[in-house]
Amino acid sequence: MKFYIFFITFSFLLTGCITPKVNETPVKTIVTENKPQNTETFFQSYQWWENSKDQYLTSLINEVLKTNSELKIAKLNIEKAIYTLNSTENSNLSTIALGGSWNRNHVLNSHVKTDLPIKDIKNSDTIDMGTLAIQGEYIFDIWGKFDALRNQAQYSKIATQLQSEWSTLTLSTTVANLYGKYILLTKENKVFEKKLAISKEVLNFQNILYNTGLGTKESILNANNNVNSLNQKISEINNQKTILKNGFYALVGNVKSKNIDNILLQIDFNTPDFDYFLDIPEYIDSDIVVNRPDVKYYLALINSQRENLKSLKADFYPRFSITGKYEYQNINIQNLLKAHSTLWELGPSLYLPLFNRNTLIQNYNIAGVDLNIFVENYNNNLIKAYQDINNNLNTLKTSKISNQLENKNYSNVKSTYNDNTTLYNIGSISKLELLNYQNTLLDTELSYIENSFSLYTGQINLIGSLGGYYKNEVK
Repeated sequence: MKFYIFFITFSFLLTGCITPKVNETPVKTIVTENKPQNTETFFQSYQWWENSKDQYLTSLINEVLKTNSELKIAKLNIEKAIYTLNSTENSNLSTIALGGSWNRNHVLNSHVKTDLPIKDIKNSDTIDMGTLAIQGEYIFDIWGKFDALRNQAQYSKIATQLQSEWSTLTLSTTVANLYGKYILLTKENKVFEKKLAISKEVLNFQNILYNTGLGTKESILNANNNVNSLNQKISEINNQKTILKNGFYALVGNVKSKNIDNILLQIDFNTPDFDYFLDIPEYIDSDIVVNRPDVKYYLALINSQRENLKSLKADFYPRFSITGKYEYQNINIQNLLKAHSTLWELGPSLYLPLFNRNTLIQNYNIAGVDLNIFVENYNNNLIKAYQDINNNLNTLKTSKISNQLENKNYSNVKSTYNDNTTLYNIGSISKLELLNYQNTLLDTELSYIENSFSLYTGQINLIGSLGGYYKNEVK
């Protein structure tokens, strides 16, 4: 008896006390300036586009999110993660299993005496044996293995939800950029149409001057080339708008979409100006960086892997359980379910991992390496997120200043054109000179439109890097 006690104690010490160690890579943190005490941060990651108050943008994003295949897959992954989490509930309680068997044994050279109510074995070489049993097992979670598995599944579900949030953010900013590009092309097209009308009028003047001997053939050819060039640009813009439309179709997961067509048609007839609804912050708080969905996703993976390590570590310790069985067993199959054939078992069991330690150690080491991979991914993504945010913030600040200067230039040229219109009305300049001034004004307007588009995309890019809409509000 003392030998058995010594064996069990020695096995416990051997299996439980000698476990491998994992050197976890430290998780990085980012410390930025503290925000002023008189400000309050407003951050909205869910449906950030509602802050724009732009019905076209909202309609386009909602249409894409409603039918996009990538988001459907993300929702299915969340559903699968929920099922996985539910499967960990009561996982230390085995299923109640019902089993049965029937065996026919062939006996050779047997000399057995028995009082059982069966055929004389000495005169028969065949024995039929039937069993029918129901059994179950309950494992005591002494070392927290099953709690760790449940926590691991919970963190995996959180990671899947965060992945879905990031997909939603990426899709919404993609739609917003396509929307801005469509507005740009529409505005450019209208400007080029005006320039084309001017070029045709200039060509007509050059023909009149040439016919009256005041012009040259070279002037006619240059004017004609200008008309052709503008027609090419208009044709190219229409082609780009078609490509953008196909891009919207792809995002909604179809080759055509009446809803998309209707929204874009409204933009063609009633083109909105570029919306600036994001107040440019002076700096970004560190808590905004670490709360980006993709950054939180990697952190959830780290926590999930830590729980996986806990569950694997529990495998090095003895496992205690209670096993129960209720069984019918009889040599006479016809009497299998009779009362005299019933057996039942109930008792504790002990599992000692003595001879599979190498496999357990290697699995534990692999999980430790995976943990450090997740940590390095988190650290790398955290730094990239911080740099991405600051780069986009600086770009947006520069675009804002540039847009203000471009607006002043446009106002100055517009004022000059108005003065020249007055000069034309009093006969101080010719119609051809006025058309040239008008053409210059349209070139400046085109430059201002393109600059405004850069400011708009800078705003959307900052929202994408922040993970949503951000604003510092003064209390």
